[in-house]
Order: sequence, then structure tokens, then C-alpha cells
Amino acid sequence: MICGRKVIEREQIFVLAFVVKNMLNFAEEYMTDANSYDEEIDEQRIMSAAVSSVLELILKNELTTKQNLCLRMFYVHGKTQTQIARELKISQPTVSRHISTGRDILNKFLGYCVFAVKKANNEWLKSL
Repeated sequence: MICGRKVIEREQIFVLAFVVKNMLNFAEEYMTDANSYDEEIDEQRIMSAAVSSVLELILKNELTTKQNLCLRMFYVHGKTQTQIARELKISQPTVSRHISTGRDILNKFLGYCVFAVKKANNEWLKSL
């Protein structure tokens, strides 16, 4: 590790950016179309804040160490599954399974987050 904390913070930013990008695409399926550009930006900002607030908890509490490590090596460091397998001394299919399962877990929990934010946002808008 290079400078410990800075590398972890950098990795978290890259993982967060990747996940937020994917979750915003995912969220579009569940969110109604915005009536104006400003509302669309607000929805994205709200969604980004919600996702970032739970992302680290999901990574820490819901993924195994290998899933977390494989996801970071693949998405943050841009390593191939073969390179990851060599470094971790496991098979490539195992790496693939860790990445796939980890991504599924992230999507599941972040999907709950999207649902909760959408519901809270709709209730807030009704109260205006």
C-alpha cells in the first residue's frame, strides 16, 4: 500500500464513482421522469448522496473480504481477472464469481437505497 489512508480514500472514490454511475442508470428505471432540468439534477444529487452514505457500509458489512478485494482490484486498479487470480493465488473462475457476487450484493442493497430515497422524496414532494 502506498501512503495507506490516501490509497484507501482514492479507492473509495473510484469505487463510489463507478457504483454511483451504475446506480444512477439503475435508478432511472425506478424514478419518474423529471419535469425540468433542475429537478433531474436534484434527483441525481439526492441519489448520489444516499448511495455514498451507504456504500462504505455495504462494502464493509455485506461483502466478504475476497469479494471486496476482487471488486477493488478489478474496478479501481483495472486489473484483469487473470492478474487478480495470480496475485491472490486463486483460479480465474473464482475471481469471476467473487466479482459477480459482490456486484450483485452491491446492486441489491443499493437498489433498496434507491427505493427508500424515491419513496422519501415522493412523500416530501406531497407535503409541499
